[in-house]
Amino acid sequence: MEYEFRRDLYDQPEAIVEMEQALFGRWLSEALGDNRGEAERILQRVETLLSDRRGQFDWHGQELSLQLDSESARVWLQAEGDLDELGGGFGLADEACESGLEDFIGLLRGWIDYLDE
Repeated sequence: MEYEFRRDLYDQPEAIVEMEQALFGRWLSEALGDNRGEAERILQRVETLLSDRRGQFDWHGQELSLQLDSESARVWLQAEGDLDELGGGFGLADEACESGLEDFIGLLRGWIDYLDE
């Protein structure tokens, strides 16, 4: 997963993620923003999922939701329907996207490090 972090015109952190997984960038920028504590809490949960190789974690914001399991991370727009209704819609950057758990961990660690700068 390719990404970059920067500050927008209002000095808010912004994540730009490659087109196929752009919704992860929106989730970081809009849903998490500069909330380092929440980012670290999610990182702890995802690392536990990876080490235990079982379980699931769901996070719901106002517009975007995140679902983690032992193999992957998914983010989707709630306005577009829930995860079951999307079915084959994963991969469409404007509705939902998915990545491997290790890639998601790298993205989230990078975001936390960026917030520390």
